[in-house]
Amino acid sequence: MCWGRLAIDVSVVSSPQPRAPILIVDDNDLTRALLQQVLELEGYATATASDGVEALQYLRDGNPVSLVIIDVYMPVMDGRSLAERVRADPALAQIPVIAYSAGSDETIPGANAFVRKSAHPDVLLGLVAKHYRNA
Repeated sequence: MCWGRLAIDVSVVSSPQPRAPILIVDDNDLTRALLQQVLELEGYATATASDGVEALQYLRDGNPVSLVIIDVYMPVMDGRSLAERVRADPALAQIPVIAYSAGSDETIPGANAFVRKSAHPDVLLGLVAKHYRNA
């Protein structure tokens, strides 16, 4: 049996497209580190910010992101304000936002989805997979 030659497009195989990171925004260092670990174990790149002001500056500096996960209750600028400002900025409005909170309020204006911090990590990962975009 003769298999012949197999043509492979080397540019596709050897040059994977870089993936924009998921921006994790939470004022709690441990929560940020845990989310970062869960996401990176699944193959996602991550970036972090400790409050809404830091996150908004990161976004407005032109750093590409695929998705933003925001804690709703933070000092300086909370997640609600951050989500609203992201939606109001034409350069950022297309970025998916997942609100992440210990609270019970599931309606966060500007967020594409909401998940409780007490939820199993698979719930968050499912939402990430659903809303993730290549930037």
